[in-house]
Parts: sequence; C-alpha cells; structure tokens
Amino acid sequence: MAEMTKDMYGAIGRVGNKTYYQRGGKTISRIITTPKNPKTEEQSLQRVLLKAVINGYSKLKEICNHSFEDYDNGFACMNRFKKVNMMYLREHATTLQHTGQGLDGFNQFAPLQSEKWTPFAAIISEGHLPEVTVGISAEEGHVAYVSVPGRTYADFVAAWNLQRGDLVTFVTVQKRDGKYEVCIARLVLDPRNADGSGAPMTTEIVDSDGGFPCSNKRNELNFSTFEFTGDRFNFVLGRGGDVVAVGIIISREDEMGNWFRSNCQLVLNEAAFGPDLCSLAKAVNYSYKTPDIDMESELYLNNAEGGK
Repeated sequence: MAEMTKDMYGAIGRVGNKTYYQRGGKTISRIITTPKNPKTEEQSLQRVLLKAVINGYSKLKEICNHSFEDYDNGFACMNRFKKVNMMYLREHATTLQHTGQGLDGFNQFAPLQSEKWTPFAAIISEGHLPEVTVGISAEEGHVAYVSVPGRTYADFVAAWNLQRGDLVTFVTVQKRDGKYEVCIARLVLDPRNADGSGAPMTTEIVDSDGGFPCSNKRNELNFSTFEFTGDRFNFVLGRGGDVVAVGIIISREDEMGNWFRSNCQLVLNEAAFGPDLCSLAKAVNYSYKTPDIDMESELYLNNAEGGK
C-alpha cells in the first residue's frame, strides 16, 4: 500500500496491476497480485476428490438433500454430505499413502478433464436407526441383494430390528448402455387392505406371481427385479441394468412429526464398471501431468479402448 503523488490525487479504480482508492483525503494504491496455480500433485488430489463429492451430490441430490438426521433439508444437508464425504475420502487416501499401499486400488474417480461420472462409496445418509447391510452379486448378473429370512412384512421388520410403519428406501446406481443412472424405490412396512385399513404383518410383500398385493400410492415400487431366493432377496430398479452401487436407507416419523434416518454408505460393485474403472492414482496423475489434454476426444492417441 502506498500514498500517491500529486498527479494521481483523486484517482479511483484499476490501472494495470494497481488499484486506486480514496481514504482520509489521500489517494492510496495497492498492487494486484494474481495467485499462482502450480497444479501440484497434492492440489490435483484435492481437486479430484472434491470433484467426486460435488458430482456425487449432484446425482444423488433427490435423496441426499434431506437424508441427514438433525440437519435441515436443502443447504444444510448438502454441506453435511460434502463434509462427511470429503473427510472419508481424505482419511482413506491418507491411510493408504502412509501405509505404503498407494492409491492404485482406491477406485471410482475421474481426471479433472473428464466429463464422465462414476459413483464412489458415498455416505448418503446419517442417523441412529438400525443400519441395513446390503451387497451386490457380480456372479448372478450384477444384482443387489439383502438378507431376509422370509417374504412377509414381519420378516423384514424382524430381520433389521425395525417397526411397523418404517420406510425402506432402496438406492441404486445402475449401468445401462455405458451410462450411470440413479434409481430409487420405497417400501412402507405397513401393509394395507384394499379399503386402506391395516393388513396383518404376515402379509407377503411379493406374492407367488411376483406382484405386490399391498402396493399403494405410499410406495414407489419401481423394481425391474424383486425376487426371493432362499434367505435373501435380489433386486434391480427402474429399467434394469447392472447394479454398480447400492444402499438402503431406513426412515421413521415419530408422533411429533420428526424424521429419523439410518446410516448408509454406498456399496460398490467394481466388476460392473468395466473400462470406466479408474483409480485415484491414475486420476491424479492425469490431472497433474496432462492438464491440457482432452482424454475423452476420439483423437486422443491412447484412446484405443474408448477412453479411461
């Protein structure tokens, strides 16, 4: 900061790399400095992780803008999603680096220049309700599954220590025609008769013909596959496709109108990603070493298999 000579008295605004303003009857100047962006490897790591979190929230916003218990809908939940997922990614990456394992096995990331989105193991809800363990079977057609001892509403309640009236929200990311689609289905553990009255909990969720005898407007039963096999059931949502990520969120409303959630972190099925499988190490290396190359272009010489 410097005081100006007489010929600059009264100057206001920017000239070149200096800006002028008035204070206390004096003309003051400041030199404008442009921060350097060396694009170090550490900076590239941070940006790749941030990109994954921002894109993840954008794709999962329909659920994640209200899925964090004790946080208001919208902006507060968005910030919570970003905070917990950046913390998870940073801590996991740091642990891998410090133990000498490296970032080659930490997958589902994309270089900064890439327009592709693939899901990572995002934390999509938080709360104190029972957590449901879910998986994906790559050997059986990339379908999601969850363990349940039977096919009635009561079986679901008993398996997960729930109660009548709880909501079960199925969230999947499915790969169809090379693209990734977020799909959602909801089941209310409160069977109803045709007249709307409460049905017994022994009612089957899916009958022998594959139908939902107690389906109503409270449920969003957009399953393309929902079948019981022994002590578990398999499911695929929407229009079908290979399930690459899955999670189940439990919700409950109390007498005061307060909503509670379960913890849920997406489970990944890396076998279904194919050539889209990209490690954090590769994403950072491309972002750091080749910042001006469009690797999605068909003219990119290494793009023999459609890009990575």
